[in-house]
Amino acid sequence: RAGSADASAGVDLAEALCDPDADAAFPFGVVTDAFGPAEGDAIRLEHGKPDGRLITLGEATVTAVDAEGSVTVEREMTGGGTYDGLDVPREAGDVAETSLKEGRWWYPTTYRGRDGTVRGTYVNVCTPVEVFPDAARYVDLHVDVMKHPDGTVERVDDDELRDAEAAGTVPASLAEKARSVATALENAL
Repeated sequence: RAGSADASAGVDLAEALCDPDADAAFPFGVVTDAFGPAEGDAIRLEHGKPDGRLITLGEATVTAVDAEGSVTVEREMTGGGTYDGLDVPREAGDVAETSLKEGRWWYPTTYRGRDGTVRGTYVNVCTPVEVFPDAARYVDLHVDVMKHPDGTVERVDDDELRDAEAAGTVPASLAEKARSVATALENAL
């Protein structure tokens, strides 16, 4: 019976995609069951820029996946420097926990020290997150929201979004969506 699990996963996928009575939601759970990512897998965080550059933030280990499109990943950090915008020293052994959700216009990364102490949370505003078996991808929309260890919430990089809009790399409607998302995040945090 070698391959029977693969065959079963293939049938489940075909049924989910072809069922005329199913709602229009993408069958994320069926796809991840068949192709991944799964808990324990390594995936890349591919951070696109509106000007076409791609920055790989590193490889992360999947710690959780759910059928509704959420994937949680962790990266162990190296020491040196500070966390972008948080002005908190980055120490060897710190852990970055990122919560990705398929189709969401933002994602948070919480930085913790080795002892579990929260060192800050950085929420990236981006095009809808896409999760693949080996990577999570999106295009960064510059503006971000941070929550500092003392609870202070700060919105940053509106100037970068304004510059990208003026340069034509972010269309006006997309820039307005990014600002709207950032405002909602500020209010929620």
